[in-house]
Amino acid sequence: MKYFLTIAASDNSGGAGIQQDIKVAWDLGYWPLSAITGITVQNFSRARVIEPVRSGLLFEQISESLESFPVSAVKIGALTGPENVGAVVRALRQFKPPIVVLDPVIATSSGKLFLTEKAIKVMVSDLLPMTTVITPNAVELEIMSGTNFNDFDEAVQVAREKSIKWQTQIIVKGGHFNDSKVREAIVSQDKIMFFSHERYDFSRYSHGTGCTFSSALACYLADGYPLDEAYERATGYLVHFYQRMQKEV
Repeated sequence: MKYFLTIAASDNSGGAGIQQDIKVAWDLGYWPLSAITGITVQNFSRARVIEPVRSGLLFEQISESLESFPVSAVKIGALTGPENVGAVVRALRQFKPPIVVLDPVIATSSGKLFLTEKAIKVMVSDLLPMTTVITPNAVELEIMSGTNFNDFDEAVQVAREKSIKWQTQIIVKGGHFNDSKVREAIVSQDKIMFFSHERYDFSRYSHGTGCTFSSALACYLADGYPLDEAYERATGYLVHFYQRMQKEV
């Protein structure tokens, strides 16, 4: 049995967060373990309530999972405050899992904040250097870097500068830019790989796309695929999943 650990918030609607991560990991052949960072009250369109769990309890969830099971990959989603960011940092320092994918969820798509400015600073300074790769959207990359940019090319340049400072690889996602095709890039300290694909219409249902992509990416990396191939497989999985959801939800 292969084991996957998601560290994220619970989504009662089942379309994002812990619930979506579990579905993806199981679908890709992993036994999903979970450490819940907070409880949310939300639907497919908005989040009304975000309630953090105690940082000590979060630390114990992560520690028990990493100590009791040979975890191949960790995916981190929404953290819910500076104390919980610190709990994740302590656990990763202690257990050093081989693959860590961070989807830096700073706010919901409806604008409700998961992380304060203080929590973001702790995440950038202490958590990012322990990750394999991070998957911010355009808004998250701007907030984390403290730099505004106007288009995809500027975003890649920001990521190139920050990849060295943050000591991690960055996937620059292109969904928020207005290009006719979606352009994306994997930025590391020594190279940049560019990709492009058609812009798909997920207007009927797009809840949890970031969770889906980052969880699939973590699983494919744990399967041994290099980052560029894991990215392409995770993108393919995402498109297939949400094309199906347009018909079913």
